[in-house]
Amino acid sequence: MPVRLRRSRPALPRFAVAWFPDFPGIERIEAFRRRHDPAAAFIPAHLSLVFPFGTSLTALQIGTHVRRVAGRWPPIPVTFRRARIHANEFVFLMAARGAAAITALHDKLYTRSLLPHLRRDLAYEPHITLARNPSLDAVEAALAEAEETLAGEHADVIRSLSLLAVARDGKIEILREIPLF
Repeated sequence: MPVRLRRSRPALPRFAVAWFPDFPGIERIEAFRRRHDPAAAFIPAHLSLVFPFGTSLTALQIGTHVRRVAGRWPPIPVTFRRARIHANEFVFLMAARGAAAITALHDKLYTRSLLPHLRRDLAYEPHITLARNPSLDAVEAALAEAEETLAGEHADVIRSLSLLAVARDGKIEILREIPLF
């Protein structure tokens, strides 16, 4: 009997939803990220509301869901101010003002067709990743530098969300901007 080789399926498309801040002085944050976050080469500073996930859904289907949620959500004034280490590998800039509203929007986005992609094992904390390194010493040094060079409040208003396509090589493409309320 001949052996049949199974063809592997192509990888499912990957999508995410994020907000890109335009803080006064965002250039300092981007310069910091270029030094400390390998993902800075692929995507500017951002707040993830739906983390990258593979799906057989189309961009239109996901965009329609995001538009339904965002269309009922008012703009969110936000302030980011405190950096902290997460999982001994990341430095996050944490949301202060607006954190509860961001979390509620995140939770609402993860309903209906996106519900199966919610990571229930991780609590959502609104943040912008500043640094990533597997070395705890390097992460602690990055935190100390962030506390010194990025101190103060970084304020903006979330007025729209971006639907992103995430390529396997890490490249990110903005598919559409979806305004809040």
